[in-house]
Amino acid sequence: PPPGQSHLRLRLHPFPLDRGEESGLGAPACAARRRSAKRRGVSSMDFNKLAGAAILTALVLMVIGAIGNALVHPRGAATAVASVPAAPARPEAAPAEPEIPIAVLLADADVEKGARTFKKCRTCHTTESGGKNKVGPNLWNVVNAARAGQDGFSYSKALRAKEGRWTYESLNAFLVKPKAYIPGTKMVFAGLRKARDRADVIAYLRGLSDDPAPLP
Repeated sequence: PPPGQSHLRLRLHPFPLDRGEESGLGAPACAARRRSAKRRGVSSMDFNKLAGAAILTALVLMVIGAIGNALVHPRGAATAVASVPAAPARPEAAPAEPEIPIAVLLADADVEKGARTFKKCRTCHTTESGGKNKVGPNLWNVVNAARAGQDGFSYSKALRAKEGRWTYESLNAFLVKPKAYIPGTKMVFAGLRKARDRADVIAYLRGLSDDPAPLP
């Protein structure tokens, strides 16, 4: 250079250098660094995907739980139940009609009807004077007769223990349901439910006598 002047000498490279080249690492080291950075990027992306899937699963479960609660316990259910009108009270059963005394029923009892009703009893009983005993004893002169008093008939122990006579009242009670009036009796007859039928039969039995018992 001319005297008194300084020249700045620049060294130019024809191509820009890689940082690895500048540091002297060379191409292999740069490639390894790029692969490591790429793996870090992939790992970060996988983590984000997993986190997003977990959050989405949690949200779906919350929504399903909310829908289930709404179905099992719908809003306003208590109000709806409370608003249902109460069932009307059942009317009380009418009181049973008072039992008419047998003495009253006998006053206008129908003997012929009693004879027809008694037909179901003829399988076990005879009614003529001096008639033989069958499954049951002969019933001639039975009204006001002593219980278990028919000669030659084997009465049940329960009937023999039932002291007294066959009054109108006791005959009526017996004919309602024999096994209930005298538990242990041999008599298998179910009984006569209607008081009028019993009165008619008792009126018929009263006539089975040479000297019928007076009416009560």
